[in-house]
Amino acid sequence: MSMHAGSPLASRQVLCEKLLSRVQRTLGPRAARALPLSVLGALAAFATPAAHAQDSAPLHVAVSVPPMAWMVDQLAGEHVEITTLVKPGDSPHAYDPTPRQVAELSTVPLYLAIGVPFEQVWLPRLVKNNAEMQVVHLEEGLNTRHFGSGETHDHGHDEAHAHEQDAHHDGDHDDHDEHDEHHDEHADHEAHEEHHGEHEGHEEHHAEHHDEHADHQEHGAQHDEDEDLGEADPHLWLDPQRMQTVVERAAEVLEARLPQHASEIDANEQRLLKTLSELDAQIAQALAPYKGRNFLIFHPSFGYFADRYSLEQHAIEVSGREPTPREMATLITRAKDENIGTIFVSGQFSQTAAKRIASSLEAEVAVLDPLAEDYLDNLKHATEALKAGFELTDSQ
Repeated sequence: MSMHAGSPLASRQVLCEKLLSRVQRTLGPRAARALPLSVLGALAAFATPAAHAQDSAPLHVAVSVPPMAWMVDQLAGEHVEITTLVKPGDSPHAYDPTPRQVAELSTVPLYLAIGVPFEQVWLPRLVKNNAEMQVVHLEEGLNTRHFGSGETHDHGHDEAHAHEQDAHHDGDHDDHDEHDEHHDEHADHEAHEEHHGEHEGHEEHHAEHHDEHADHQEHGAQHDEDEDLGEADPHLWLDPQRMQTVVERAAEVLEARLPQHASEIDANEQRLLKTLSELDAQIAQALAPYKGRNFLIFHPSFGYFADRYSLEQHAIEVSGREPTPREMATLITRAKDENIGTIFVSGQFSQTAAKRIASSLEAEVAVLDPLAEDYLDNLKHATEALKAGFELTDSQ
């Protein structure tokens, strides 16, 4: 690697050469040779051009939340320097970067986004402040859940397609029955040929009215659907299957940015994908006896996890809004009816409402953390916590 004049490395080399020369002049060649080898080695190391300094410099990568930092570290290890914006205990829903973080991000070459709320507001500003920063949206096509006015569920493409087919099939039967009724009516009118033309006109008018009504219903249904969709749920990493897609996307980007370490990153990727696949199978087996069961959680952060393992979460709050007294009473009634013995909370939010409900139910409060730094241990803990909650409910 060549050094240009005025570069930090060139300046450091000149300084060290001067220091070595001064040591020799001051102590004399014989005394200088008597210096510990470690001292001379250190000076020589600084004075010698580092041919691979640039290649070995870690790539600075910014991420939003701890689980993404864990993933990047698993993939690239010592070859990356990771800046995590949202620290453990902070909420990504109410987060703003500090002035120090904004300054640091002005020189970061790579930002791996995952769709948390503050990214929508801050990423355009950060890019404006750092035009060289590459932003990669790892969440594209994966964050399919939404925080709506009620509980929303991502049933997946196949199930949705099945529902569409069922609806279409039922519609065919309805149309067929309606056709039979019109056929009988038409047969009656055939006896009165003088009214035949009038009857055809009536049928045409009825068909037009029916189509108009269907269009109105379809528009209304679409409007209701749009009304129900709220803020996108960003916690997609809590589904190990989605996380595998995130890993593949991140590995591809890191290999492109660190081509000299591409084979190592690829090997780490394959190992990590295998680990996530095994974890997914273990969780599925552990929670299989509880398919269809409900759990009550303060913030609806485990929706993707619940969908993956056929569970259903009921949230105490949505998008940072705590329940009204009427909503609180409804939640307590539902929890009593379902004999729920555990209320789940996370450290990023106030636990006042959850503890109030738990007190009313004489229930326990347990922690499910969507942002824990150790991804694997966290999902194992969540699995065991949910199992314990279901077992407590069954024992009451």
